[in-house]
Amino acid sequence: MDLPYEVLVYLFKYLPKSDRKAASETCRSWYLAANDQCFLKNKVAVFFKSGLNDETFSPLQIFENSPIIYYNYLFNEVEISSKQNEFWNKIGEHIRCLTLRNCDICEKVFVYILQKCTNLETLNIQSCKELFMSGRLLEGKTEGLLTDNLETLKSLSLSGNQYLTDALFSRFVIAAPALEELNLSACSLQFHAGLVKKFYPPSSDIFQNPSESVLTFYFILQLLITRAERIKRLYFSYTLIDGAALKSLSEVNNLKLESLHVHSCDQLTNTGILALTNHQTYLRELDIGLCTRVTDQSLVHISQNLVNLEYLNIQRCRAVTDLGIAELHKLKKLKSLNISQCELITKEGLEKGICSGENITLEELDINSLNLDQTGLIMISERLPRLHTLNISYCFNAVTDTSIQVIFKNQHYLQTLKMSHCDKVSDAGLTGMGKVEPEDGEDCPIMSNYDEAQLPPKIHLGSRAEEEIVRDARRKRDVLLMCEKLSMDSYSGYSLARMKKIKELDISGCNRITDVSLTYAFNFKELVNLNLSRCQQITYRGIEHLVKNCPSIEYFNLIDCYNLKDEAVNEIVKNLRRLKQLELRGCNQLTDKTLEAVKIHCEKLHYLDVQGCRNMSPELAFSIGSLATLHTVLMSKPGPYISDGKKERAPAPAFLPALMRKLRLH
Repeated sequence: MDLPYEVLVYLFKYLPKSDRKAASETCRSWYLAANDQCFLKNKVAVFFKSGLNDETFSPLQIFENSPIIYYNYLFNEVEISSKQNEFWNKIGEHIRCLTLRNCDICEKVFVYILQKCTNLETLNIQSCKELFMSGRLLEGKTEGLLTDNLETLKSLSLSGNQYLTDALFSRFVIAAPALEELNLSACSLQFHAGLVKKFYPPSSDIFQNPSESVLTFYFILQLLITRAERIKRLYFSYTLIDGAALKSLSEVNNLKLESLHVHSCDQLTNTGILALTNHQTYLRELDIGLCTRVTDQSLVHISQNLVNLEYLNIQRCRAVTDLGIAELHKLKKLKSLNISQCELITKEGLEKGICSGENITLEELDINSLNLDQTGLIMISERLPRLHTLNISYCFNAVTDTSIQVIFKNQHYLQTLKMSHCDKVSDAGLTGMGKVEPEDGEDCPIMSNYDEAQLPPKIHLGSRAEEEIVRDARRKRDVLLMCEKLSMDSYSGYSLARMKKIKELDISGCNRITDVSLTYAFNFKELVNLNLSRCQQITYRGIEHLVKNCPSIEYFNLIDCYNLKDEAVNEIVKNLRRLKQLELRGCNQLTDKTLEAVKIHCEKLHYLDVQGCRNMSPELAFSIGSLATLHTVLMSKPGPYISDGKKERAPAPAFLPALMRKLRLH
């Protein structure tokens, strides 16, 4: 019996994105339900390195003839020409969001696209330098028809375009009277007062004669003054914006910003931040990461004045100390915080700040590379129980078998966990065998390092590294025996397997992790992104269990796992039917059998990295590029080989020119 359409849509709302996409491939009725209007607003049709100019078949034709109307399109590294005009004629009026990234497109075609996309709300033109190089784009087009077409445009991004000038910028803004968001990140913004005097003498009208040579902050500021009541979100990341410029921006009358991103702006000083906090008190998002001149003074004023702040990024603001962090307890609405790589922050500052009491508001926390011990991480885990995302990578002293089990005990909502290069974590911590039940009945995690005192004393003649290898082997053996004797429900430890909502997991560089963890601690039906790079002890045995218990993996990183052989990759490609990205760089035991398995089983693979796999033939690697979905293959340059005592080179492989855009030689 077929379920009604409305019931299917209702049920699909409870499925994650990847599951809904897989369900849509079941039958036509499920396909239509999975592409209902309530889902389409967040779906993006992506064309990456696609051949759109093929005379016989173009992927655009699929969308032209589809009964489903998509609203969001992204074109990345493709050539867009007049040959696709029919697509814009049919689909243009339905497009709400259009992104052109690193595309080869001429001015005439771009203007034609804008004329056909009559209901655009978001326009992103990123790093399309040829489009702006002549300086004549939209010249004479900003009045009449084009202005009418862009009257609904609310978000404009011109980031990464080095040829952008005041004149070009002016034409875009004039054509879009309803702008609320503006992104000029990584553009060549000029702030020098001398340039302003040169191009805009005191008696001149800047709007009548905008400069066709430079992009000045002065001109942008004057335009923002005329649109102050509408502008809500600004992005000036990776520019030379300084304290004086930010101060003048903050003091614009009627400007009430909700979001400001000035990431990696080295010239930004406390003067600008203080003015910002005094005038823009409606801010909900603030990104000042990698602004190295920001100090505690800025953080104190942010905490006092920006009471509505929900997102704060101060990554690598190295002058920030516990004095500033302790003030964060005043931000009662804060949901996302990035304080990674701030070397002067300690447990004491966090305890007075975000961990001053139980915090059920904070959902995302990045403390990558902080100088914490395990008691600090345990405190975070206990006082921030509603975290969805936690990054504790490179916290070498904080992440141990003890602290990681406290995380598994308390963090029931985690969807993303990153603990890259935390080499104190072992199988005992991930499987839960590092915890015992004390005699008094209290739950108490303990360290599970192998106790050498139990062994008879003996003189070790090897090096310290060899002694560590022996200890790791004994520890692995003991944990394996414990796991085999006990079921996952019978022991009292807190295993990684408790984290049922995990979708992204990064344990790269945790070299004590072995097949034992993959066998007994990995059972995640919703896990999409898994990074096991440099976990060099994992082999086919662990991979065999992993891929059967985690069937939804789409992005799999196994870089430098040099103990993996062809059999392991064969298990991966056979069982992970949703696999889109597979990274095998440095797995030097892999051979052509791996490529053959990929070619047979990978129906959805987009990206393959086999650099450093010297046992693979270039000819077969090139033939992999013929897979319909595969857009990028990374492989090492074929080097000389030795035959009969003479160094020779492999003959150049035969391949189609169309495959070259998919292949990158390194």
